[in-house]
Amino acid sequence: MKTEETKAVLLKPPPPRASTRPYPWWGLLIGVAAGLLTGHPLAMVVYNIHDHVISGTPLNVCGAIIHSFHLHMWPMIVIYGVFGGLAGGFLGRMARRLKENRVRLDTLHQEFELQVATLRHHYKNLALGIHGFSSRIRRKLGVMDEQFRRCAQESCPNYGEIHQEFEGLAHSAEILEKAAQRLTHVLGQELMFLKALTSDSLTREPRDFYPFLVHCVQDLLGLRFREKELRVEINGQPLEKCRESRVFAFEPYTLEVILQNILANAMKFGDLVRLRVSDEENWVRVEVQDNGPGMDLKKLKLHLMTPSDRLEAESTHLGLRVSLHLLEKSGGRLSAWSPPEGGAAFAVEIPK
Repeated sequence: MKTEETKAVLLKPPPPRASTRPYPWWGLLIGVAAGLLTGHPLAMVVYNIHDHVISGTPLNVCGAIIHSFHLHMWPMIVIYGVFGGLAGGFLGRMARRLKENRVRLDTLHQEFELQVATLRHHYKNLALGIHGFSSRIRRKLGVMDEQFRRCAQESCPNYGEIHQEFEGLAHSAEILEKAAQRLTHVLGQELMFLKALTSDSLTREPRDFYPFLVHCVQDLLGLRFREKELRVEINGQPLEKCRESRVFAFEPYTLEVILQNILANAMKFGDLVRLRVSDEENWVRVEVQDNGPGMDLKKLKLHLMTPSDRLEAESTHLGLRVSLHLLEKSGGRLSAWSPPEGGAAFAVEIPK
């Protein structure tokens, strides 16, 4: 190991952005220079053209420009310099205000991302703590079960009553573990959603799309729709047999929120969900079709175009609203239709 690598290095946060205080002075100097070198000579050229048109004097643009810098023109030079400086100072002040507001927004955005990261850290520790607590309970229950069995062999008169309480405790531990899993899933989804909505630093990287799609489906099946009998097909094949591959550049956080919103809607209303993935020039098209009761496209468009009202509307279509916003942000498209065979169908088009 090198000696330099063993020495302590003082770590510092990123340096603050450059100060905007000189902006008005820069504007003042640029304005004075523009008034002297551009404004006044241009005015003399316009005056020469005016005299040529009105009085017939010779047209001499170069002479007018040279004449504008003569010493006897100093009053006009001063006037143009002062007015140019005032205008430049005003513009510089406006530029400083705009820059300060931009820096303030960037700072707030960075602080928000740090807050989201902090929440993710705390909630992750909380979920891990719950998982650890439930695991310890299950281990103790295993020890107690063994003791109960020995007690039963010794003809313990209260074994039936104790074993019933033991089964209730084991069931409670199982509920606790499932609750911890749901908590982890929900918090992960919410934080991922916040990151997708607020971050401008998310970059696309080449990935295999099919494993990502299978992960999105299995995530919903394992947590949100565990109790429902659902069948999912990808390009006509069962989900478990999907072995296809398609590599292109996409951003996983945003796309997972979009796909899971569409998939959750299909899984909610149907028990058979068909996915079809295809290439169309510069797009990857993902069609999601269910065998549910279908939808009223006119009513759907009306709900999406008007503000949501949780008290009156049957559904706020929040998932679709979020998906549309994220697709617009990432340059994608979303379309919907009612297939002739029934159900509802959505197509998510992702730019490659």
